[in-house]
Amino acid sequence: MGTPGSVSVECPTCGEETRHTVIKGKVSEKKGAISFEGTVKCTKCGTVHHAVIKESAPLDIRTIISEGRESRRTSVAIPPEELVMVGDEFMHEGSLVRITAIESGGRRVQQAHASDIETIWLKRFDHVEVKFSINKGERTVSRKISAEPDEEFIIGDYFQIDRDYVVIHKIKATYGFVENGSVPARDIVRVYAKKIRR
Repeated sequence: MGTPGSVSVECPTCGEETRHTVIKGKVSEKKGAISFEGTVKCTKCGTVHHAVIKESAPLDIRTIISEGRESRRTSVAIPPEELVMVGDEFMHEGSLVRITAIESGGRRVQQAHASDIETIWLKRFDHVEVKFSINKGERTVSRKISAEPDEEFIIGDYFQIDRDYVVIHKIKATYGFVENGSVPARDIVRVYAKKIRR
């Protein structure tokens, strides 16, 4: 295992964690835990000092991942001291996923350290389902489209869904109704649109 060129560690002079250049040192692995010990130089103030960094071996946490209508069991490796929160997004098995639920101490929680987690529920998040309510005069119909999480939906924008051309006039987001500006697909609860003639 190679020695890193720099590390982030607390500087005794600066009194805070800063980037340090490694002058000399060694990295070792024991029971999955990784540690670094060596002489480092603070890039902020130039102080040279001895540093020891230890990182705990990651835990394999039981995970249930939803992909569309199907769910399967897997696991995810997370350092025990890391704080995990509902809504966190990360790459897993080559796909973007979002944490939808966490079980700790036999109950659902909004956040917990990895060492306290029993199960994590993930949802594949490469694409999200955006729901539309389209006003067609005397009736309103519902439609769904697939979009990338960061795709913006803009009030006043023209859109084609199936054979209908529509204009967006209001969006219900996770934080309330929006009647001006735009909302990324990840935050949309429902888009309200009116059919127009082309």
